Amino acid sequence: MPVTAGVSFLRVIDMWKPYRERNGRLPDFLVEYRFFTPQEGGRQSTPFQGYRSDLHYEGEDINKEGIYCIWPEFLNKDGTVKTGENEHVAESGKAFMWILFFDEMWQYHAKNAKPGRKCWLMEGSRKVAEATIIEQIALVHKIENSKS
Repeated sequence: MPVTAGVSFLRVIDMWKPYRERNGRLPDFLVEYRFFTPQEGGRQSTPFQGYRSDLHYEGEDINKEGIYCIWPEFLNKDGTVKTGENEHVAESGKAFMWILFFDEMWQYHAKNAKPGRKCWLMEGSRKVAEATIIEQIALVHKIENSKS
């Protein structure tokens, strides 16, 4: 660490700033995921925090409904957001999911991102990880707020 006039500078470049701090709101929903192995058609290695995949729901026609801009934010085993940007995420675990274009898309995902539903993390048209939705978070709060 460089030291200038008795002041040390921390390396903040390697630290992930959680989306909750960036966006000032709760994550949209929580999933349990598992990346496919290369033998299953998956990635050669797991990604880093900040990975920007898309999402596809089981039961939808990818040619009609398509895929959605929903980014994962991977969690540590204790449920805290993984803040190291330069280390691979676990092959399986939990992740907060963040819907891009939330104001335009929250109603659709509130109906479709139901606990127990299977989905996939996508790289283009390729499924790279399977996931199961565990809990709606901000989606539930947005619905409650819209009823008032």
